[in-house]
Amino acid sequence: MKVFSLAVLMYHYVRDPGDRAEAGSGIPGLPVAHFEAQLDHVTQAYTMIAWPDLKEHLRGRKFLPPNTCLLTFDDGVCDHYLNVFPILRRRGLSGLFFALARKPGTSLTLAHKIHFLLARLGRDGLREVFWLRLSQAQRDLYQRAERHYQAKGYSSLNVFKAIAQRDLSAEADALLSQLFAETLGSETKIADEYFLTPDQITEMTANGMHFGGHSRTHPWFDWVDDARQAEEINASAEGLREIEAGPWAFAYPYGGYNARSPELLRTQGFVAAFTTVAQVSHSDPFFIGRLDAEEFSPELSPLQATGQY
Repeated sequence: MKVFSLAVLMYHYVRDPGDRAEAGSGIPGLPVAHFEAQLDHVTQAYTMIAWPDLKEHLRGRKFLPPNTCLLTFDDGVCDHYLNVFPILRRRGLSGLFFALARKPGTSLTLAHKIHFLLARLGRDGLREVFWLRLSQAQRDLYQRAERHYQAKGYSSLNVFKAIAQRDLSAEADALLSQLFAETLGSETKIADEYFLTPDQITEMTANGMHFGGHSRTHPWFDWVDDARQAEEINASAEGLREIEAGPWAFAYPYGGYNARSPELLRTQGFVAAFTTVAQVSHSDPFFIGRLDAEEFSPELSPLQATGQY
């Protein structure tokens, strides 16, 4: 397809300390006032579009106007209903929400367990407890992986996250669930409060919001095999069939993907997929880049800060 220009903003947590979304977890996010300030800038400079506009463009049925912007939100956390949705509805805007395909009563993903435990124990505290619970063989693997990620320039926090989410993901998932129960309580109870509920999703879709896929357990797609990747995509498609008609969009967990990802998505009814690569020009509907809006100050829109405004 022809190259097209579109500024896609990516958000995760939008919350203030002590509000209903943060709920004493200590997990930080973009302050609500900063989010509003960014929207002020972006809506003045860009034509805001919704997912159906982009979907019709990708299917060759509609042209995008010049200078367009799409808002996206990952993980389907409660912030999106409590803080984001009321603001978008009041402003007459739409968002594309990439929610995990989870059912009530299921646990947190590994990524989100890490968020909670980092907030409670700190980086060094979590790493120390994690290390003490590893076997010698697991410690050897950890150290090899640690040298690999350090050589690639990862920060100490991202080294830990990469090892826990990739090299030792199976071990970390079980170990951190045990640690979660010891330090924070019921993982499933907290998960049910932390993620969007079916009723919240229904209300959001009834008021102009749209949903896309983001997998079931949030793995790195460039780390798991094709069968696991297909299972995660299928879970997203099954969940989306209960929310809105396809075809749908997908956001790669962590921005990770491999050469098979687009075809696996196509077979399940997806027509677009979003990465975490910072770009506003796109030539492939399954590798649409996004700008991380949480990295910028409230005085500047993300596009001003990247020189793409």
